[in-house]
Amino acid sequence: MQTNVYNAEMVSRDVDWNSVWKTLYEKNAECRGRGDCASIWATRDRARAFLAQSQERPERILKDIEGLPLKADSKVLDIGAGPGTLAVPLAARVAHVTAVEPAAGMAEVMSEHAREKGVTNLSIVRKRWEDVDYSKDLQGPYDIVIARHSLGMPNIRDAVKAMCEASSEWVYLFWFAGSTGWEKAMVDLWPKLHGREYRSGPKADILYNVLYSMGIYPNMETVQMEYARKFSDINAAVKEFREQYLISSPAQEEVLREHLQKSLSRTGDGLQDSMMTRQVRFWWNVNQHNQLLQEY
Repeated sequence: MQTNVYNAEMVSRDVDWNSVWKTLYEKNAECRGRGDCASIWATRDRARAFLAQSQERPERILKDIEGLPLKADSKVLDIGAGPGTLAVPLAARVAHVTAVEPAAGMAEVMSEHAREKGVTNLSIVRKRWEDVDYSKDLQGPYDIVIARHSLGMPNIRDAVKAMCEASSEWVYLFWFAGSTGWEKAMVDLWPKLHGREYRSGPKADILYNVLYSMGIYPNMETVQMEYARKFSDINAAVKEFREQYLISSPAQEEVLREHLQKSLSRTGDGLQDSMMTRQVRFWWNVNQHNQLLQEY
């Protein structure tokens, strides 16, 4: 996939893109009934299931890792590290990785995953990125700061600014372009389940505009990815999706069950939910960013 940089003249500075991001984030949070993206991953069982699912497509993780400018003596900061999907294999290649992860279940499973892989150069900060104290919680500056699919932050401008301050060289952000496969299903089902439309959160277009308004002109790469979740039977699928769709009544559960019976495909050992989504990778050198800021 070809790498490119957007023309700076394409984006207007007259719009407060950080406010646009925050508004979309808050409307999405209202739909989900949660103010914190980490809450869904509080249990070890869900975190374990997430890790197992991610390990079914190891080539995807390998591609993201190989796209980073890693060195044996690199220090890496992984923000919203989940169960260590990226952080644990990264630690095998660099001097040290600091993982920031607020969800209790995710942090516990990441620690277990690191022990299973014999990783000893990984430290875990169990906080939201917004609550991290740079001087007390981190061991920076870091050669590379990464936030992969973990930008559920209402004030993205301040979050990115803090990432730049924590980095001595590179920042890499991975986020979604357009509606994801799971959001498309929610758009269809939400009115039937809850009597109102589903509002998606901010995507890569808004993120790019926020970065531009900060004087950051990132490199970009877009890739299409397939996600697949497997279930032993329809009851297991309903149980898995109940929390995601905020099911609280038998009538709602029946709507969900009918949807899953139509949308899930049969595999040799059960059912599978397959979907396509697009990921955008943004990256920039913070030293060049500082030079650009000085020009304004």
